[in-house]
Parts: sequence; structure tokens; C-alpha cells
Amino acid sequence: MNAPASALFERQAALQRWLMHGEAGVAAQLPAERRDARLRIYADAYRLRLADVLAHDFPVLHAWIGEDAFGELAESYLRAHPSRHPSVRHFGRHFAAWLREREGTAPGWAELAEFEWLQGEVFDAVDAPVASIEDAARLPPAAWPSLRLQLQPAMRLRALPAAIPALVEAHNAGRPLPPFAAGEIADWLLWRRGFEVFWRRPEPGEAGLLALARDGAGFAELCERLGDDLPETDAALRAAGLLKRWLADGLVAALQTDPPA
Repeated sequence: MNAPASALFERQAALQRWLMHGEAGVAAQLPAERRDARLRIYADAYRLRLADVLAHDFPVLHAWIGEDAFGELAESYLRAHPSRHPSVRHFGRHFAAWLREREGTAPGWAELAEFEWLQGEVFDAVDAPVASIEDAARLPPAAWPSLRLQLQPAMRLRALPAAIPALVEAHNAGRPLPPFAAGEIADWLLWRRGFEVFWRRPEPGEAGLLALARDGAGFAELCERLGDDLPETDAALRAAGLLKRWLADGLVAALQTDPPA
């Protein structure tokens, strides 16, 4: 690296340290004339850019609490969690947890932020094949006892207030946001097909079975779990019905018929 390039790199690094940590070393590398004003331009642009990133990642919370209140949250969050990743896509990863711990956070704010971040995770998850009902129909009877489901990487299960998705749905439809009703906590299933993110409340017991399948439990084990509450024949039919729905929803990436190594 030649000397001019090295000097430029050091000046850029010093500016970054000043923006992120308040280190004053950059001041000695700049002309004194209008130095403070020029640095302030960079500082304001840096903060505004990251506030815009949060507003983009949490649009429903931004709309719910308003521009001014969200701007104050963004400023406080930036001080608590400076951006440390080259991509701003990761800047808001601590936002929901920070809101949950922050004194004065109103009911529903942290939970809504968590749901919105989950949507982003689902959208950004790696692509995978989609198994079909026809794939399951082609399985020989002998394959079912060892069948395991490889679920989509773009799938999340989370327990959140039942009222949270209604806020997102209203915002997406351009309707006024409904009042937030704290209280009931429900399981929510999120996944992606193509470029669209979906969510729904699982059927009773479905979330636990999906979690078992995600962790490697075989189809026979899912039937056994259902057999704790249902007769054997009913448990098998219930498991088959759930598998059909998971395949129709696009939750299954592959049907694995060989035992894991």
C-alpha cells in the first residue's frame, strides 16, 4: 500500500472510530477551518442512515408509535448497540431484545419488533427445494417407519401475543392499526414460499410436532407423540393430515427415508 493510500485509510478509520465510539483522534487529521461543522455533517448522516434502516426493518412499529418517538428509540438504540457489521441488514438484530429490557417500553413494542425481525429472517433465509404431496404418495409403505422430514430453513416458530400479527396485516393492507390487546400468548408459524412470507397459528399440538421434526424426530416418533393423547389409528391419521398440510404449505424441503448416520 503506497503512502497516500495508507494515509487515506487511516483517516477513514479514525473517522469511523469517532462516529462509532466518540474517539477524537480524527480531529488532528482535518483542517481546523469548519472542522466541527464538517464532522457534524458526517455524524448526522450516519445516525439518520441507521435510523432509516431501523424504520425499514420495523415499518409497523414505526407507523404505530410515530416518526418522533421512533426517531428517539433509534438514537437510543444506536448508542446502546453501535453498528458493528459491514452490512446494515444486521443492525437491528438486537432491537427487540433491547426494547424488552428498556425501561418505559410500552406493551407490545418489543413483541411487534420481534415479529417483524422474524419476517426479515424468514425472507433472507437460504433457498431450499420444496417437497410435494406427490413425493409423499410415491413413498413405499416400508419407507414410512424411517421417514424424516427436512424442514425449510425459512421457517420459524415463536410464541407471541395473539394480537401482534393483526397489526402487521392492517399495516400491509393500508388500514388503520387496531388497538393492541395484551393478554393471550399464541404460537406462530412463519415461513416463505418464493418471495412471499406467510404466517399462521398452528393447530393444537402442531407447533410441538414441528419442533420435534425440526430436531430430527422421525414420522414414527411423531405418531407416538400423538398417541399419548389419541388412539393409535387416530394418531396415524392425524400425523398424516398434518404432513399433508405441511407439504401443501411448502414447509418440507425433503423427505428422507434413510436413518441419519
